[in-house]
Amino acid sequence: MSQFEHSSDFEKVLVSLFEQEGWTAKLAPPGTQGYDIELERDGECVAVQVRNQRAKVHAGQLEKFIDFLEQPMSARFNRGFLISASGYTPSVFTFMRTEEVVDIALGSFRDNQIIWEDGEIPAPPPRPKLTYIGVFTCKGGVGKTTISAHLAGAFALNGYDVVLIDLDRQSNLRKLLGDGVYLPGPKGQLGATITVLNYSEWNEEEYPDARVVICDCSPEYDANPEEFLKKFNYCIIPTTLNPLGINKNADVIKRTFTAIRRLNETAELFVLINNYHSDEDRRNNILNSLLKTEFERMMAEDARCHYIDPDMVAIRYSKQLLYWGYHIVENGKPQLAFREIGGRSLPRTDFLKLLDYLEDHTNIEGIKRQEQQPSPN
Repeated sequence: MSQFEHSSDFEKVLVSLFEQEGWTAKLAPPGTQGYDIELERDGECVAVQVRNQRAKVHAGQLEKFIDFLEQPMSARFNRGFLISASGYTPSVFTFMRTEEVVDIALGSFRDNQIIWEDGEIPAPPPRPKLTYIGVFTCKGGVGKTTISAHLAGAFALNGYDVVLIDLDRQSNLRKLLGDGVYLPGPKGQLGATITVLNYSEWNEEEYPDARVVICDCSPEYDANPEEFLKKFNYCIIPTTLNPLGINKNADVIKRTFTAIRRLNETAELFVLINNYHSDEDRRNNILNSLLKTEFERMMAEDARCHYIDPDMVAIRYSKQLLYWGYHIVENGKPQLAFREIGGRSLPRTDFLKLLDYLEDHTNIEGIKRQEQQPSPN
């Protein structure tokens, strides 16, 4: 929860705190984007971005600040400070660790002081209730299996043990990931596992450490077990901004959502853009507007139906995802497409942002907080 009604009040308090530490601090000129305070000390120039918001700062906001610092207009800044009045999501710390971000420091404002975060992610507590997520399709090739596997990877990076259940008769998850993979955790902490099972192998009691179950659903809706359809807390259908498929794909998605609603009245329903070409602004804006319009009536009638605007979260086109599965050709070890190219991993970043979006628009984070409360005596 933000402690200040107005961001300007927060910024003035921070200026005073930095000046007490020997910095020369000045507020950015009105209308400035990218930073709010400029610091100078001993020849060093630092851009400070201030986040005075109720929700925790998420990975997308961190990525945007990094992008700002890499622009030519930011060349005078040696590094950046990101200061939050409400804390950070676990994905922010995972992003800092996996992307090896060294030129940004995270600070949280608590008890009238700046607490510099060390980025460690607390080990997830045991949870009495599993979160079930179903990933469906609107047509072949939109990335259903890829989304299922890499969303599981984002959960695992954040400390969740995940079970992936392959409901697709083609069993592509097993082909790509075998029986599962292990993602190492931060130094000094255990990592998390992704276990791949088929429908007949799944039994909740046999996987007490699992916190999330993600189902790679059958493209034939009626072939998906009704027991899972009733359990899903969240359903995701990926699609693409393909001009020839917008109306047809949207129709399939709406029919799938309607079918889910007959069995499950509480699941959160999400449309996700996959294979997004972020360098095509004009075309993206037009196609995105057309596709979003297709769901306006459904969203107006169903508060749990969401169209994820690609300006907030999308799975961007990348060679890592395009060639995911090439390890099979090389008889290599099963792996996710989180390998870095040029020091960055677009898939890893995008799926961490997707996880943050789900937590911000659903109660996943609320369930975690509930579990961390002490049990009554």
